[in-house]
Amino acid sequence: MEIRQLRYVVRLAETLHFGRAAQLEHIAQSAFSGHIAKLERDLDVKLFDRSHHRVALTPAGVAFVERAEEILAQVAGAAAEAKSLAPQHEEVLQVGIFAEGAGELTPVILSVYRELQPEVRLEFTELTMVDQLDKLVSNEVDVAFVRAPFDDERISLRPIFSEPRVAAVPQHHPLADAEEISVTDLLDEPFAAAETGAPAGWSSYWSCDDHRGARGRVATHVRSIGECLMAISCLGAVDTFPQTAARLFHHAGVSYVPVPDAAPSTVTAAMRNNDLRPHVRAFDLAVQHAVRNHLGLVPSAVFAPAA
Repeated sequence: MEIRQLRYVVRLAETLHFGRAAQLEHIAQSAFSGHIAKLERDLDVKLFDRSHHRVALTPAGVAFVERAEEILAQVAGAAAEAKSLAPQHEEVLQVGIFAEGAGELTPVILSVYRELQPEVRLEFTELTMVDQLDKLVSNEVDVAFVRAPFDDERISLRPIFSEPRVAAVPQHHPLADAEEISVTDLLDEPFAAAETGAPAGWSSYWSCDDHRGARGRVATHVRSIGECLMAISCLGAVDTFPQTAARLFHHAGVSYVPVPDAAPSTVTAAMRNNDLRPHVRAFDLAVQHAVRNHLGLVPSAVFAPAA
């Protein structure tokens, strides 16, 4: 005996019409009739009298329907009680990722996190140069993989690793075949600069303004690594990238050249200072574990000092 058979019996008792009852239960009439007939065979009791003109409950059917209604009410009550005892809201960790994130360490960190918090669902948001901190501050993401430098008192940064920077130049640029170059070789070049709205100091860092002491030439403004690569390849712009990004983002029109005297790049895990929810803070534990045990997965990465 199945719960749906009890429901079908009660529905037929209400309508006394096989066609209408089947329609209300969203099932074909032939299948509906088959369920009723099977139940009667299993019980070895006739619940309904059938004729070409009418359907009526037998005395046994009346008694059975009463008990079936009681059982269905109990089942509904049990379901409501179980629902009331279940957690009201499933925990979700919204993870923002800018560009290459933490490179090869990204899936490791997320795998460790899932072991620590198996009941938490992970969701991902791609961040741009312009909104990478805005989405964190506005609660659109809970944690984020972003590249320093940042200076925002609302945000705490957990350094993940540091690594060298490289110059991204057009494939046919005079510097493209050099074994390495100096920052000074780039200072007069037109840069693919982050669009207005990027965090203060962030755009100038990648455009080497700290070495130049002033804003340099701008070939165009971009919001993403993809736009940046197109500007380098097609517009003759240059830029600096972390070595991981150069390894993971290939483009036919772009060459990467080491810049040993450029300040190293540090990737960080960012979160709001005032967000003390345990499933958010657990992300920091996952980052620390991954860095301690798996940093060797990222070529040229070194431990970054705590902020």
